[in-house]
Amino acid sequence: MFETVVVGATDSEGATRAFRRALAVARTTGGTLHVVTAINGKGEAESAPWLPEEFRYTDAGAGATDWLLTQLAKEAAEAEVQVTTHPVLDDPARAITRVATEEGADLVVVGSGSDHGARALSPVPKAVMDHAACPVLVV
Repeated sequence: MFETVVVGATDSEGATRAFRRALAVARTTGGTLHVVTAINGKGEAESAPWLPEEFRYTDAGAGATDWLLTQLAKEAAEAEVQVTTHPVLDDPARAITRVATEEGADLVVVGSGSDHGARALSPVPKAVMDHAACPVLVV
C-alpha cells in the first residue's frame, strides 16, 4: 500500500514523532523510507554558486545535518527498513514535496509543527498538504 514513504526530519519533538510514525508505516508495509532534511542555506549557498546543488549544502553546516540523517538512517536500519536520506538545499515544505515527487511517494509524513500541545498546524505541514500529490499524514 505505502511502498514509498517520505518524512521530513529535524531535531524537534514533532519531527521525531513524524519519523517514528513513518518508520512504523514503512516497516509494516515493507516499503522504503525517504528521510528529508531541508537546509536553509541562504547566504552560504550563494557564496559557492559554482558548486552543484548536491554539494552546496556542505557550506550551510552539513555537520549537524549529516549527524541527524546518520542517526535516523541507523534507527531505520535497526528496524530493518530500507532507508534513503535526502539533504536538500531548500525550505522545508519545498524540500519535502520535491523529494516526494521525485521518488513517487505514496505517503508523506510530517509533524504538526506544534511541540507544545496546541493542535494548530505550522506553515510547513500546511504547505506540504497544499502541494503534495499524495496523501499527507500529520502527526
